Amino acid sequence: MKFVLLLSALAVGGVFAVGSSSDSTGPSSRITGGAEAGPRDVPFIVGILISGSNRHAFCAGILISTTHVLTTASCVSNQPILTILLGASDMTRIQQFIGVANILIHPNYSSLLNRDDVAILTMDRPTPLNEYIQVANLPRWAHAGNSFNGFGTTVSGWGNTGNRDNEPVPIPNLHLIRTPVITNLVCGLSHNFIRDDHICTSGDNGGPCDGDDGGPVTITEAGETFVIGMHSFHYSGLFGCDRGRSAVHVRLANYLSWISANSDAIIRS
Repeated sequence: MKFVLLLSALAVGGVFAVGSSSDSTGPSSRITGGAEAGPRDVPFIVGILISGSNRHAFCAGILISTTHVLTTASCVSNQPILTILLGASDMTRIQQFIGVANILIHPNYSSLLNRDDVAILTMDRPTPLNEYIQVANLPRWAHAGNSFNGFGTTVSGWGNTGNRDNEPVPIPNLHLIRTPVITNLVCGLSHNFIRDDHICTSGDNGGPCDGDDGGPVTITEAGETFVIGMHSFHYSGLFGCDRGRSAVHVRLANYLSWISANSDAIIRS
């Protein structure tokens, strides 16, 4: 019954009502219009279905252990009812629906000051792992202090494409875009309260939009993918995002101690 109700909720939200390409005036370079991700491209991203919140109905998250998900505190700060969607690159073929037993919000979180936008969710059962559901590689301890300025990143999510107004979120298929890290100094020209705990990416060719909160920002080093950031906020424009404005993410290397103390996540040296 729970499975049927969740599918119904997603269908009502528009997940299964895929709009035709004629709705778009041209190709979007937003995350969710940049390129469609394959089912194995981002196996550590999860969808989070949110009930009982007046701010969010959907966010993304990062699988950091078989029982824990990292997401933004801004998505879950009012302690809503959550369901984790795993193996969901195609929202019509979700592999796992798992409830959440506990929400832990960073004690210093402040939405007003854009500070410590981090939360850990404990699922009510472990998820099985397979080629479509994998635990993320968090930054190594050795990554602490690395600005990553100039690094190429991949940002992914199911958020608004910016192609049309009132677009249902999540969109049916996971999308991603590649964009470089910019300095926090440059980022501060577009946003207030940019901190050392933030990492920013260029919005010149697109970036995150509404519904992408909590999504991973990754780099590749020596053939390995690491999640160095988690999307926190962006500048809202006509369709929920604004071309040319940088996107602001949580700098995960600055939270490794807190994550390690409050989850089963494995952090390598």
